[in-house]
Amino acid sequence: MSGVGRLKFKGEKSKKKKRSHREKRDDGDELDALAREDPRGWMFPAKSDEVTGPTLVLLPTEPLSCLAWDPTRERVCAAPLDLPEAPEGFNELSPSEVLSFVEPSDVNHVWVVSRLAGSNGVSLRSATGGFLSALPSGKLDVSASRGPLESFITEVIPSDSAFPGFALKSEPSGKFLLADKPDKETVLAKKTEIRCDGDEPQGGIRVKCQREFVLKVRLQQLDGKDSSKRRLLEPDGPEEGSVEDELRRNSQYQAWGGGVHKVSDKDRRELKRAKKDGRVAEAMLDRRSKMKR
Repeated sequence: MSGVGRLKFKGEKSKKKKRSHREKRDDGDELDALAREDPRGWMFPAKSDEVTGPTLVLLPTEPLSCLAWDPTRERVCAAPLDLPEAPEGFNELSPSEVLSFVEPSDVNHVWVVSRLAGSNGVSLRSATGGFLSALPSGKLDVSASRGPLESFITEVIPSDSAFPGFALKSEPSGKFLLADKPDKETVLAKKTEIRCDGDEPQGGIRVKCQREFVLKVRLQQLDGKDSSKRRLLEPDGPEEGSVEDELRRNSQYQAWGGGVHKVSDKDRRELKRAKKDGRVAEAMLDRRSKMKR
């Protein structure tokens, strides 16, 4: 009897279909969640037009490095990054976790991306005020003024990993940013060769932007669909009970001497025991409740 559903009796209540947790949240929910996080935190933009504001360009070297300006030697370089480490007693971070948590460790690692009026291009300004420039030879330099050679096209490209790839293309020449993959000693010595003369984008290059700038772009793209979301741009503290709230409380009550976190040996033993027993989440909630008293 195809096409015949289950019979229903008079007075029987219909069961509401539960929404699967796998269903994609709408844009409003995603924006609310994004606004609750630290606005100065770093995230991967999903689209090319979200690449704006303070930006970290990650290069596919081992160890991980970034596109940077060396003010001492006055040259563009690939600077090695201070990589995040797992807490004591936990397994080492995976490459994906390192990418998730890595942040700039020097102001010269950051480029401020600005959209150019009347063009699809952007400029990248260093911490010292100069603009990234791609010379006709493919060499990267920094110029005191902004002209055609300082105009780039940003492209967010598909990737095999959980994080999108990124391509930086010189607008005048149409050539792409490339980074050599030397040995560890060469990377640490800031001698990795980087140029802008590639015919195709290089895999493994990624970009992270500050969360508040990505949020602003996404709100602007609403185009009046939900004006109430504009409140998300208003400065506010982290939501009570969120991870950011816990980190703030840790900094306030458990850190001193330059913001160094101090955890007692007793607390460390309790957390290790909780991890072994499979109740880390319960232990962390207990610690959080004590901090709120």
